Amino acid sequence: MTAIRVARTNSARAAMIGVSDFDGILRGKHVLGEDLSNGDKIVKFSEAVLAWDCADRLIPEGFTQKPLSAFGDADLRVLSGTGRLVSYLGDQDLYLAEFMGAHEDICPRGILRKVLKRAADHGYGCTAGFEFEFMLFNENADTIEDKPFGQWAPFTRGPFGYSIARSVAHQELFGEILALCEKARIPLSGLHFETGPGVIEASLHHCDALEAADRAIIFKAMIKAWAQTKGMMATFMAKVCEDWPGQSGHIHISVFSDGQNAFYDSNAFGNVSKIMRHFVGGQLNYMNEFCVLAAPNFNSYKRLVPGYWAPVCPSWGIDNRSCAVRAIPGEPFSHRLEYRLAGADMNPYLALSCAIGSGVLGVETDADLPASIVGDASMEMCPRFGRLPQSLSEATYRFAQSPAANDVFGERFVEAFSCSRRWEWEAVQHRVTDFERRRYFEII
Repeated sequence: MTAIRVARTNSARAAMIGVSDFDGILRGKHVLGEDLSNGDKIVKFSEAVLAWDCADRLIPEGFTQKPLSAFGDADLRVLSGTGRLVSYLGDQDLYLAEFMGAHEDICPRGILRKVLKRAADHGYGCTAGFEFEFMLFNENADTIEDKPFGQWAPFTRGPFGYSIARSVAHQELFGEILALCEKARIPLSGLHFETGPGVIEASLHHCDALEAADRAIIFKAMIKAWAQTKGMMATFMAKVCEDWPGQSGHIHISVFSDGQNAFYDSNAFGNVSKIMRHFVGGQLNYMNEFCVLAAPNFNSYKRLVPGYWAPVCPSWGIDNRSCAVRAIPGEPFSHRLEYRLAGADMNPYLALSCAIGSGVLGVETDADLPASIVGDASMEMCPRFGRLPQSLSEATYRFAQSPAANDVFGERFVEAFSCSRRWEWEAVQHRVTDFERRRYFEII
């Protein structure tokens, strides 16, 4: 029985609605007395969530240009087709929603719909699949407050990527994750331990691009909630510790036209078609300008460093995991690209908008593609594009000043999102860290 059918047979039961804020956090509430499975519904929801940061502080220069005390209700469109059972303990229906009306042009899901429509206007449909690395700790919200980070206990010790031994030893935990995803209609194509203490990677099965982003944002929220029911904490931070690899959020993308994979050409180098060359060329051309959509947090830029399987400059290669864009040759049904810029801390709607929007620009402008990189891309800095932004501040500035960003995503969204990222930078950059005290306190 599908989640939607379950919801219809239990229409009197309270359901949750969830909507994405700028940070990719699902904000929501329980709704009672409505059968949300029977056609899209309009409900009221506080517009303040689009002016909050991740710590629920109102951003001083809010998107509404209203006094901070004047935030009212916005209209949410509850999407009946998104109903899922998401609770590990018991049955809990969750429906996704999106802002509409005056707020639609700054709604993260609305931005992705806008980008996908632009692709569709050229005759292209997009499919996508997300990969998430996340870390599990044997901690809870109280212990991480009470103990210094060095005393936090990861679920497993040390790096042991693709470990069969650990997978077998923890098969009950893996089984719970698989069952949870199956129940929520989020099929996985892979699940394994990754390198790093307590790191698990989940590959979500590819599907229509908008549906893929819906699944991704639910998956993140669902895993964090499930972990808490097991007495653990799950984090999707881009970089938890400077000594460990970062947590990636790679996105696999294919583009189709007239039922055929537009990226595939059996006679071309690496099976990379002319359309795919333009698409990837656009991704590289605009990667520095759009970077903040895929790396939206202060911590994101600590992942984008050499030596840790993350890109440091706009680059591409054939099956090269050191590049920002990895072309994966295959048969017509499997040939695709992997967009490796994003970390696990991404907002799935905005990261996918970044990857597809820049690619569509490349197709529109017949963007050329430089030679593919064969070796380690982090050691071969691409002089044409330079290095990726080195901080959230730099990435936000480049996005805010980008005519291409205004064209693809809309001026109002660019202004509002840039404002939120400047605030995020200001919230963190003035903090004095323990590392700074250890480095400077006695010596300087």
